[in-house]
Formats: sequence, structure tokens, C-alpha cells
Amino acid sequence: MSNGETEHIFSLASLRAMLANSARLSKLVWKAKRGLVIALGIIFLIVSSAPFLQSGSRGLLINELVASAGSNSIHPRLFLLIAILILATLLPAVLYTVQNYLSRIFYFFLEEMFDVLALKKRAQLDVSKHENPAHQNLFNSITENGTWRIQNFTDRQWYIFQNVIEVVIASVILIFSQWWVFLIILLGTLPELLTELLYGKQVWNIHTGRAEIRRRYWNLNSHFTNLPSLIELKLFQGIPHFLSQIKGIFRAFHLEEERNEKRRLLHRFVVLCISQSVIAFALVYFTLQVVHGSLLIGTLTFILASIGDLRQSLSGLFTNLGRQYQDSLFVTDLFKLLDMRPDVSTPKHGIKLIQRRTPSIVFDNVSFSYPNKEEPVLKNISLTIEPGEKFALVGVNGAGKTTFVKLLCRFYDPTGGHILLDGIDMKKIDLERWYAQLGVIFQDYAHYNFPVKEAIAIGRTEIRPPDISRVKKAARMSSADAFIKQWEQGYDQMLGKEFSGGVEPSIGQWQKLALAKMFYRNPHIWILDEPTSSIDAEAEAKIFEQLEALPKDRTVILISHRFSTVRRADRIGVIENGMLAEYGTHEELLALDGGYARMFRLQAKGYA
Repeated sequence: MSNGETEHIFSLASLRAMLANSARLSKLVWKAKRGLVIALGIIFLIVSSAPFLQSGSRGLLINELVASAGSNSIHPRLFLLIAILILATLLPAVLYTVQNYLSRIFYFFLEEMFDVLALKKRAQLDVSKHENPAHQNLFNSITENGTWRIQNFTDRQWYIFQNVIEVVIASVILIFSQWWVFLIILLGTLPELLTELLYGKQVWNIHTGRAEIRRRYWNLNSHFTNLPSLIELKLFQGIPHFLSQIKGIFRAFHLEEERNEKRRLLHRFVVLCISQSVIAFALVYFTLQVVHGSLLIGTLTFILASIGDLRQSLSGLFTNLGRQYQDSLFVTDLFKLLDMRPDVSTPKHGIKLIQRRTPSIVFDNVSFSYPNKEEPVLKNISLTIEPGEKFALVGVNGAGKTTFVKLLCRFYDPTGGHILLDGIDMKKIDLERWYAQLGVIFQDYAHYNFPVKEAIAIGRTEIRPPDISRVKKAARMSSADAFIKQWEQGYDQMLGKEFSGGVEPSIGQWQKLALAKMFYRNPHIWILDEPTSSIDAEAEAKIFEQLEALPKDRTVILISHRFSTVRRADRIGVIENGMLAEYGTHEELLALDGGYARMFRLQAKGYA
């Protein structure tokens, strides 16, 4: 690490952040599982006291035996002390069993709680947050580390609580014996805390300071786990090259970790020598006290046990605090995610669109630039899409067609102009009610590894269970029914070869299943971005016949490079360099003899 980084290892800000993270997580856990927290608190408190009860009863028993030696008489107190010692010996085994059980239950709860929290938050964030490169390091840190660090951080608080109780009890015993001996032992074990804090900060720097390298590793790694990529690697004979790059990343990444581990080993040796010297001094001092007659043998055993307990408790406390400090840096990442606010703000009481009526859509002089990009993707777009209209958008790749759709879905807000729905600015409308009107298929659509009927019924998740008659009707409308019937289990067939008995649909079949999901949803506004790019011409024709047969109030917005389908639209918009260069019917655009006519003739010539 650089000197600049080393200077900030023990910053008060980081320690305050650790305490703040601890308090915030404790509040979340207390709110969710109050009874379990109370039970754990009681069991850890008793477990903390058990070693001192055991060593104390043993010391008293030894003193009693020394006093009674040779007297030929047995005092009832002796039996009491024996009973207490037996109980003190048996109690820890019972307590540790219960403690282990409750800790496991608590850990399972933490796993579910924090996984769901992180996933829920990622789902709440708008698309612009996910597409922003500035947030990728944070998202990758959460993904790579999962929530196990947060689980460990929260669970470890109980062991820190136990260590603190043990330290307090041992400290009280030693202070009443010889306070200056206690002080020497405390100072002799403090270097352990510094070592753990130093190591924790270095690990955090390795894992986050090299996020770019880690992203590169996972990207290369994905080519070995994705079957199409692996096939291509084999055919292009690229496996040795990719493995060489992965090995290089490992060497660069682990070299610093190895140096860090060597430094840690050296520090631990030094710290161990210091702490053991302190223990040896205390042992000699109290032994001499017995020789001089100022200390009973049983009391000596109790004090020595307390010294050992203090030493072990302090070591455990410092080790746990060091690891807590390390994990706190990752917990901070989780809270950064949970505290993140969407870029697109939605009104608390948004205007609710009438659900059974398709709204008009107006782009009023809309311009848009992506965050941190000066060049606008869309420039002064003005157009109207009436309810029930079939509107097509064409243009070369990168012209801004998909961005047009993202604005319409309100993944982003325009940087200039307004989008109006039934005359109302989209920013004032309840977003969930707007999404209830939409059905969207992007070029990169999701593959759902569910049984077929469930994968199609995802189009309307509020219907439980899937309406099988509607599922089959949707499959027929998307031409998916033909291949579904050929599968062994039909509509109960599992999708995805990685699952038992699952099948892997072809690209064209996946696209038909995605369209079936849309027909099942039956939205008022259909937005289709290259919906039939992987579908054969015959099936494509049937699908567009179904789209044309939709109820008259259904709006269809189509993005496609296939002019055989585009020409059927009521109106067509041509985007060039982010601007609406042409707008009209197929015949009107051909008559203009502009960009649309040129692209149409080129494609028609190819078919001829």
C-alpha cells in the first residue's frame, strides 16, 4: 500500500463508521427478530460468566481441601463446593449446545434478511442507476462478496459482547488482586488490536482498489461458463490465450495479498512474544506471593485462570474488532446501496391513468443526453401516437431508437422537452399504473427457467395460479404452441438444460415464448424492439397477423429493420443522428424519396 493509504488506516472516521454500521444493523435485526435477540443476549451473558464460575469454584475447593488436609473431618461446605464445581463443569457444555443452535438459527435469518434487502433495493433502483458506470464498482462489490460479510459482521457482535463481559469480569478480579498487573497485561495485548486493524484495512484495499481487475477476471471467467462462448473459444482455439490472461490476473492480484500475509505473520510473531512475556511475568509474581504466604494456593489457581481468561478474552476481543473493522468496510457498501436514491423521482401521489383506456402519447420537443455525455442521443423529437395506432420506428443502429423506448418507459427523464400521456406530463403520473398499461420486449429480453406455463404467465404475475387456457391461447398467437406440444411434458416442461429434465429452446423459440408472454399480458400499449429478429418468415407473418387483429384501442410501437413488417404500420418515424428526419405513412415516405425510401429499396433489392 502507498504511504498515503497507510496514514488513514486508523482514522477515527472509519472507526465511527464501524460503530454506526453496528448500531444500524442492530436496529434492523432488533426490529425483525426481537425475541431471538433477547434469547441470544441471555445465553451469551451466561456463557461469558461460566469460565469464572468454574475457576472460582475450583479455587475455593482447593483452599478448602488444603485447610481440611489431615483433620479427618469433612465440613458440609466441602460437599457444596464439589456440587458447585460439578455444576460449573457441566453447565458450559449445555450452554454451548444451546448457543450453537441459536447462533445457527440467527445466521439463517441474517442470510435471508440481507439477501432480500439487497435484491429488493436493486429492484427499486431505476435503470439509469444500473447503467451508470460510476456505480458498477459498488454493485460488483455487493455481488462478489454476497451478504456473508454482513452476516458475519452482525453475528460477530454477539461474540464481541461475550468478549467484553469476560474482559470486565477478569479485569475486576485482577484489579482487586493487583491493579498494576492488570494494566501490564492490558498494554501487552493491545498490539494485537493494531495488527488486526492493519490487516483488515489492507484486505479491503486489495478487494476494492482493484475492482477493475476483478471485473476483467469475471468477464474472462464467464466465457468458460457460458456454453456458446466456450464453443466459440474451442473453435477459435482461444482457450490458451484466455487462460493465460486469467493466470496473469491471479498473479498480479495475489502477489500483493501474499506480501500482506507475510507482513501479518511477522507482526503476529512480535505481538505473541510481547503478550507471552507479560503472562510469564504475572505467573512468576503471583507464584512468589504463594511462597511468601500472602496468597492461598486455591486463590492462585483462580487468579491464574482469570489471567488466562483475560488474555484469551482480550485476544478474542481484539481479533473480533479487527475483523469487524474489516467487514465494516463492506457493510458500508451495503448501506451505500440501501441509501441510494433513484435518478428518476416518482411523485408520492402520482396521477393514476384510467386503466381500461389507452392513453395518447405525445413527444413534445424531446431531447436526451445520457449522464456524463455531452452529445445528445435524441434531439428535439416531436410526434404524437394516438390510441390504437400502429407506429413503427426505423433507423440505423445507434440512431436512438432504443433510447426513445427507454424514455417512454421512463427509465430516464428527458433532458429537454416533455412526454405527455393523455396531455399529462409523464413525471406527474403514477409509474406503477403506467407500467400496468405497458407490454415491452427489448432486444435483450429475459429467459425464465421455469415450467413453460409459468414462464408465459409471468406476463401477468397478479394471476395466481397461471390460467392455463390463457397460456395456451397466448402460445398459439405467438406460434410457440407448435414446439411446446412436441416437448415431453408440454406446458409443464422445465426450461433450461441446467435443471433436471429441462430443455434448452433455440433462440427463435425463446423469442416466441417472450411474445407469448406479451399476448398473455394483453397490454394496452405494445412496445416491440426487433420482436421477430430470430423468427422464420412464416411464423413472423402469422405473429403480425395476430398483432393486426388486436382490439382497435391497442397501441403498437414497433422497432424493426424488416421493412416487410414496418410498412404495415399506420405511421413510420425515421430517426437519423438522433433527430426525427421523416414521419408519415409508408406511401408518403416512399414519395419523399429520402432515407426511408433508400433503405426500403436496398432491402427490397436484397430480397429480389
